Amino acid sequence: MSEQNEIQGWIVAAQRGDRLALAKLLAAYHPWFRKQVESRMDAAMKARLDPDDIVQEAYMDVARQIGELEDHGPGSFVNWVHAILSQRLVDALRAAHCQARDINREVPAAMGSGSSSYMNLLDQVYADPGTPSRVVRREEAFSALSVSLAGLSDSHRQIIQLRFLEGLSVAEVAARLGKSEAAVVALTKRALEALRQSMDRLGEFTHGV
Repeated sequence: MSEQNEIQGWIVAAQRGDRLALAKLLAAYHPWFRKQVESRMDAAMKARLDPDDIVQEAYMDVARQIGELEDHGPGSFVNWVHAILSQRLVDALRAAHCQARDINREVPAAMGSGSSSYMNLLDQVYADPGTPSRVVRREEAFSALSVSLAGLSDSHRQIIQLRFLEGLSVAEVAARLGKSEAAVVALTKRALEALRQSMDRLGEFTHGV
């Protein structure tokens, strides 16, 4: 089977709800997608945002909306995802511009650190992330993370968002949700386990290769 036929097969399968096929698609094009985002970010924006965060947000949209793709071949998928990436980048640029206009507002240290909250989350579901096989396949895991996040229950996705993507403490999450800290800790453990299991089902590497 040619590469183009294989990709076309993944597109068809992804539209039918095959998350592994969607993860393979995103992984196949990830270097190009990320390069497109990074090339449109100036130094000031890169100091506030990580390109991986914008790409990850777009991948979440892709995972939720893949059924809406009008498939006319591999080019249709690339162009469709590129449009979603562009919209996410515009949204991020607009938000950064609004923040820059508020000269009295301090930029949180975490925003300027260059660290990616999504890549940090990926570290949470990796076992021994520094092993060579996992480093080589990290891009595949990144795309699989997007698909797995989109498939979590609302409560699990919410707790992952608050704890690992927004970086709130257990106490802050407890106050936000009106739960005890013990309940937040327990829910966080269950949410991470659900994420690990989903990534395992996608053939990813949280428990070994």
